[in-house]
Amino acid sequence: MTIAARATTRPVPAAQGRRLRRLRIAAALLIAGLGHALQPASAAAPPGGASLIRSIGADDSGHWPTSPALGEIEAGLRRHLTAEILLLFALGFVVLLLGSAALMLRLSLAGRQARRALAQARTAHATLRALMDNLPSLIATFDTELRLVYANRAAQDFFGLDEQALIGQHARNPSLPEELEAELRAVRDSHAPSRTLEQRRTDSAGQEHHLLVSTIPLFDATGALHQILRTGVDVTQSRQAEEQIRHLIEHDPLTELPNRLRFKSELSDMLSHAPSPGLALHVIDLDGFRSVNDTHGQAMGDMLLQAVVRRLAGLVRPGDMLARLGGDEFALLQRIRGEGEAMALAGRITQALAQPYQLGPAMIRCSASLGVSALVSGQASAEAMLARADLALANARRMGMGHFKAYREEMEGEALLRRQLQAELMAALSSGALHLDYQPKFSLRDGRMEGVEALLRWNHPQRGPVSPSEFVPLAEEAGLALPLARYVLDQAAAQAMQWRGMGLELPVAVNLSGELIGMTEALAMVEQVLASTAIPARLLEIEVTESTFIGDGEAARSMLLGLRRLGITVALDDFGTGFSSLAYLQALPIDVLKVDRRFVQGLEGGGASARIVDTVVRLAHGLGVRVVAEGVESQAQLEALRKLGCDTAQGYLLARPQPPQAITSLLLGIRATKTLAIPA
Repeated sequence: MTIAARATTRPVPAAQGRRLRRLRIAAALLIAGLGHALQPASAAAPPGGASLIRSIGADDSGHWPTSPALGEIEAGLRRHLTAEILLLFALGFVVLLLGSAALMLRLSLAGRQARRALAQARTAHATLRALMDNLPSLIATFDTELRLVYANRAAQDFFGLDEQALIGQHARNPSLPEELEAELRAVRDSHAPSRTLEQRRTDSAGQEHHLLVSTIPLFDATGALHQILRTGVDVTQSRQAEEQIRHLIEHDPLTELPNRLRFKSELSDMLSHAPSPGLALHVIDLDGFRSVNDTHGQAMGDMLLQAVVRRLAGLVRPGDMLARLGGDEFALLQRIRGEGEAMALAGRITQALAQPYQLGPAMIRCSASLGVSALVSGQASAEAMLARADLALANARRMGMGHFKAYREEMEGEALLRRQLQAELMAALSSGALHLDYQPKFSLRDGRMEGVEALLRWNHPQRGPVSPSEFVPLAEEAGLALPLARYVLDQAAAQAMQWRGMGLELPVAVNLSGELIGMTEALAMVEQVLASTAIPARLLEIEVTESTFIGDGEAARSMLLGLRRLGITVALDDFGTGFSSLAYLQALPIDVLKVDRRFVQGLEGGGASARIVDTVVRLAHGLGVRVVAEGVESQAQLEALRKLGCDTAQGYLLARPQPPQAITSLLLGIRATKTLAIPA
């Protein structure tokens, strides 16, 4: 197309055309410069360069401008090529600087973030380390070669080694537990955690600990075994607390002895197979312990129990077992070769416990009764052994204080009979089938009847007369001592008031069971009888046996003082059969002393009995106490007593126990004839 022809096309505005041309030329220069920079200096212009320039030089309508010519444009490009290249390099350098700055900025930001992350990681590690070091559990990790990688402070302190000495140590190190290597190896080989085990370990200070030990494999991100974690949780305090609770459940808090629960468990374990060579079970019961508590208070009673335990502990051999079954009852389990060994120990026990106890300012006497159940061959249950020992103990108590008995098979039948008699006695007491006989007491100075002693009698409908020595202990065993005493006191007081109504004032003596001495209920009962019957206190005499004071002299003394404050005469029966009688006599508030029949029976031949009675009479009179001799059965005894200065006598020689009607007739006859009952 010619220039003229191109001129005929739609013209482009001049300003706009100039801008477009400048843009095209700049683009062409940039492209050409880049191409030139990439070619060697001697190379020709790239093919098509003219076309490119021409296309660039064309206007919007596709026509070239009328000037300048194409060749001139190319020549201009070559003249200015070096300057344009320098310009492009400058631009590139600027771009490179800007990119480098941006890259450095990004690297700086990344470094700052990395440092922050590293600081956070270090803080987390320090926190975790502090946490691990302050945990009470032992924590350690081992590598796959079973070498120690980490040990927290608890583990270091436990083994007495610092971290530097522990790290890198193999599991077979002598400072570490002996079985550690085998347990770690088992977890490493199986890739499975071990079950939690409780183990006893001794720390570097020699203290034993209970540890719950676990061994756990640790894996990395690829699933490969990385380390082995070993933990030991110290449960020593928990186990000690459990042991303390168990101890409290199974032991008596006062004496620290095993209690009935623990004793029966141990006995059952021993009896689960035939014991070899044999076992003897001693059941020990203190005599009169209740009165010690009532008179001196529980604190003194506790001191007495502790003193008893100390004496029993001195008799226990290694392998034997001593326990407190409850209250004042103890049990001792002895290994024996024969029953003779058991009986020998029973004798030593009763003898040791019968000695006085000095408890602070108080001197306490408290004997013990004992029952023995021996098993030399065969088998028996714990319940059977205890029942047999209890049965033997009941037989020993019937013999009096401080006795012991061994179990015999015939005791079973006797026990059945006693239980039957106890039931019948209760029925007799409630129905009024019991009655009182009265035995007169006579003055040895003027021969007059001074009073009577009330004696309880029971005529059984099938068995006939039952001795008081048989049924009174049965009543006490059955807990009937208090109601039985109330019955006797009511009957005796009523009879005394009946005689008084006839003009016959006759004091009546009533025996009070040793079990009631020291009981506030007993003293209150006597007061109630005085009030209900309106009997003058001078007509009522209470007899207590000397064995009562062996249990607790202070309790008995307090009881007797209470009776004397009521105006009641107090008599000490069976004098001379207990321990340290003369020492007690001066401290007891008594009005009458009754000499035991055993001394009276020995008077006929003179000798020791006569000297004993003479001493007792002189001592009693020196204390202002009257003396009554019981069991007088011969005229020679009567005369000997009169010569020794005894005040009063009673016995079959003078009068047997009789119904109240016979006593009334005797009194009326004496009044009518004005004669003495016995020669003066």
